[in-house]
Amino acid sequence: MATTIYDYLLRRKADLEMRMLEAQRRAQAPFEDELRALSLALNAIERGGLAEAEAASFASTGGGSRRGRRSRSAREMILLVLGGGDAAIAAPEISRKLTRRWGRSIPLAAVLLELEGLEQEGRVRRVGEAWARADEPAEASAATPMRFGA
Repeated sequence: MATTIYDYLLRRKADLEMRMLEAQRRAQAPFEDELRALSLALNAIERGGLAEAEAASFASTGGGSRRGRRSRSAREMILLVLGGGDAAIAAPEISRKLTRRWGRSIPLAAVLLELEGLEQEGRVRRVGEAWARADEPAEASAATPMRFGA
């Protein structure tokens, strides 16, 4: 009787191993198809000698022939977040909105540096702990300290 149980366990083990392999093949099939398609596309690009040119154009930050969205500087994005509204926004909230809107994570320290630079240019103003877009252009704010100094 020991051989019967032993034989049964061996058959059961072999059956489970076969079922596991089949399940693994079924689960991998969609990924293998996509990997094959990507490999074919990459090989075609490499054979055409476009890999270096494609990498260079993808990595470039600008250019007249680029299509799609143009890349924006951190200053431009901060000014867009602040918008033309009167509501002041705290620096951490500005950083969060930049990440959410453009998918670019800009550290809070970098946002604060940009805000200080924009404040010196007269494009934004500090309202307590928050920041708002300045109502007056940079030329008018630059002329204001001269009036007080005279």
